[in-house]
Amino acid sequence: MTVIGIVLLLIALFVVIGAGVFVFALARSSKSGSSKEGLSTSAAIPGVDVAVPASWARSHDAEARLHRRIRDAVAALDATIGMTSVGQIDDRAQLMVSARELDERLVTIWSLPAPSKTQPLAEADQGVAALESAASSVALESGDGAVGRAQDAAAGIGGQAAPPAVPPVPDVTPPQPAEPRDRKDPPSSLAE
Repeated sequence: MTVIGIVLLLIALFVVIGAGVFVFALARSSKSGSSKEGLSTSAAIPGVDVAVPASWARSHDAEARLHRRIRDAVAALDATIGMTSVGQIDDRAQLMVSARELDERLVTIWSLPAPSKTQPLAEADQGVAALESAASSVALESGDGAVGRAQDAAAGIGGQAAPPAVPPVPDVTPPQPAEPRDRKDPPSSLAE
């Protein structure tokens, strides 16, 4: 082997070692950047920049379930973003802010002791339900034909889109007495 072959072999060896060190450093920095004090962005909601506990990705805790419901509501909004009208942009932005605030509240509730979580969790559950309702109505108003497709699908399953209507409740209020007849002026219904 000549000197040039040895030099080329050493250069190739340094390039391979350098690439390995670069990949290792890149992987290490991405892990340390996404986790701070047990909080991770791996279970985060796209567009909602709240660091949540990494355990929420597969946890069955109430906070984790509510977080996943928020994630699904925001995903429904994101799925119809291209079909939105200009008038809905403000509604969508307000819903995204609400989702971020609810997620921050869930992280705060998560850090509370267990006995004091019940009331805040109930309030957060109501907030998430309101967010889901608003997000679904905004997503369905996007004009993508989702309502029509859902009605067509329901028509194909038994022919009814909703359960049968309940008969109306009969009026049980007592009848009002008639107007007295000793008036000098005619009733307003007979006035000309």
